[in-house]
Amino acid sequence: MVCRPGDTLSQLCTDLLCFSTVQSLLHPQEGPSGSYPPRPSWNIDTGLPDPEVTWSLPDGTLINNALQSDDSGLRNRRYVIFGNGTLLLQQMGKRDEGDYTCFAKNKLGKDERKVSVKVGPNAPKITLKSQSLVTVKLGESAKLSCHATGQPTPKIMWISPRNYVISLSSDKFQVMDDGMLLVKKVILADEGKYACVARNSAGDDVKNIKLEAELQEPFINGMKGRSTTKVLAVSYQTALLDCRVEGKPEPRVWWVTPYGHSLPTPYLGGRFQVHRNGSLELRGVRKTDEGGYMCLAKNNLGEASLVVELDVASIAEKPIFAVPNIEILPIKQDGGELILECPARGKPNPEFAWVLPNGTMLKPGVRLQRFTHHLGVYRCLAKNVAGQAEKRYALESGRKPVIRGSTGMFFHLKLIKQKSP
Repeated sequence: MVCRPGDTLSQLCTDLLCFSTVQSLLHPQEGPSGSYPPRPSWNIDTGLPDPEVTWSLPDGTLINNALQSDDSGLRNRRYVIFGNGTLLLQQMGKRDEGDYTCFAKNKLGKDERKVSVKVGPNAPKITLKSQSLVTVKLGESAKLSCHATGQPTPKIMWISPRNYVISLSSDKFQVMDDGMLLVKKVILADEGKYACVARNSAGDDVKNIKLEAELQEPFINGMKGRSTTKVLAVSYQTALLDCRVEGKPEPRVWWVTPYGHSLPTPYLGGRFQVHRNGSLELRGVRKTDEGGYMCLAKNNLGEASLVVELDVASIAEKPIFAVPNIEILPIKQDGGELILECPARGKPNPEFAWVLPNGTMLKPGVRLQRFTHHLGVYRCLAKNVAGQAEKRYALESGRKPVIRGSTGMFFHLKLIKQKSP
């Protein structure tokens, strides 16, 4: 007998029939012509008294009407013996392959018959196909479900709206172990029809899901309403002013210069270029280019603006350290404060950041409470428009340093900004 995996009570794939009476031989009798899957049964001569029927599973377990329960005493619904001796197996899988033996006995005698069951491959079947549309806010993550059954276990792959196979993990997408597709930080370009394909040696199944972003007012660089930022450029170099706009319907984007000139998207004229992504590029910047540049975005739900204050430095010098770039410091066991300085100089004054041994980055104004770090290398980064420099401290001790917000041993990572001479 060949059955398909995953069959249930409604399909009765493995109804194994075993009728028996006293000292009667079991005569095979085929089911209706053309029936599938085949149902083996046996036509038995009449006899008394009614026999007791027991089934032996491939692993040797014996099942009868009195033993249809699991270890908890609850009825095991995977195996059911009906009053006429029929054994029903539900949710078939490869584990159910093997020989099943029917034993029938009464006071006058006994008989037995063996039935071999083989579970063939089963084409994938994707469940919950009703999920055909997923809506999400711009900037949030979307979850597209796809769960499939089949034998062998089907592999899941996703096809993007642009008809390429999505990798299992990337900055934009992640395919989970259960087949779900995670679309990270949704933008308008992510909208479209995604196809989930479940495939094994027996075939495949496809589920289509449409991803749509909700209607939303514009926001610029992740900010709604009005926002400001500063950009420092070097004379005669190129400055790029970012204006990443999202919104639905797709907003109209344009720039206004300090002199009141309006630049649409896209735009190219002289030293100014507005790219299709909204960014403004200034080539060969001069001192006269300083001022506030405003990026505006508008749709029928609202508007947003970003003011970029551009400063131009006439001369720039890369940050440098007057002391060795690598220092090894011992840690005292009696506690106390340890200050790691970052004495870098440059033009314009550099910005500073610390990178802890575990990779955590600390910028000015950031404070960690009760955060424990392993001994290792602490890196200070000094950066300006001309370049970047790095200083390292290697801390060695038999004890871990602890950054605390109260008493006790701690490290104070002090950010010191040196004035230019």
